[in-house]
Amino acid sequence: MDAGRDTLPAVEPDRDLDDWGRSARLAALLDRTVWDAAHKVWFRVELEGAARIPATGGALLVVNGGGALSPVAPMLAKAVREEHPRRRESRLAVDPALLAQPGLSVALARAGAVRAHEDDLARLLGDEGALVVHAVRTDRLHDDAAAADLGVHPALRAAARTGVPVVPVAAVGADDAQPVLARLPLPGGRRLPVTLAFPHLGPLALLAYLPARLRLRTLAPRTDHGPGDAERLALSVARRLRHEHADMTRERRSRWT
Repeated sequence: MDAGRDTLPAVEPDRDLDDWGRSARLAALLDRTVWDAAHKVWFRVELEGAARIPATGGALLVVNGGGALSPVAPMLAKAVREEHPRRRESRLAVDPALLAQPGLSVALARAGAVRAHEDDLARLLGDEGALVVHAVRTDRLHDDAAAADLGVHPALRAAARTGVPVVPVAAVGADDAQPVLARLPLPGGRRLPVTLAFPHLGPLALLAYLPARLRLRTLAPRTDHGPGDAERLALSVARRLRHEHADMTRERRSRWT
């Protein structure tokens, strides 16, 4: 027994990185500075129904208004951290293509983002009991054919596989922060968003958000699913988000006032 002890990794009481590459120091710094200012001043985030998010255990939060340049996912994570009764931490599920970019992959991992891979997310949701945020573009919820694509996403498949609650969160105002003027077709069926700042400003476009009021409304969690139910679950979540988003848009009346 004593001979094998030498082969075990040493205890690191001052270790800053977790198993996913998240830096506790960097995450805390971003939370006190960038995310705090964005949450309170720039986007003026309002979260309704935070208590509907489970107090313990894993859960997948699916929010509309996502996209490569959208602030909705980090703002939802910040709002949950500030307004949930247990002040829970969330992890952002990020497209693997984004994490493949040189330099950006390390920065996102240090900030707490995780690759949207089914096995990784299943471990986070099922084994580690974490909250995971997945943001989907609002225009992909407008019909059942588009919503069915959500059913093959690693986040939905991992949630169905582990049986954790899936919490839809409807959002209004995220698209106002960086309005998309057009989408240019790319090989492989992808589309490049063209905004007031992107692509001509390059990476600086990530900082070129307009002031906006971001309203988030948490809906009742879905718990009646299991392995193989990802597509049915996705259709249900997409319909609820689509209807709630329409109701919130009517309540808002004007995006300018």
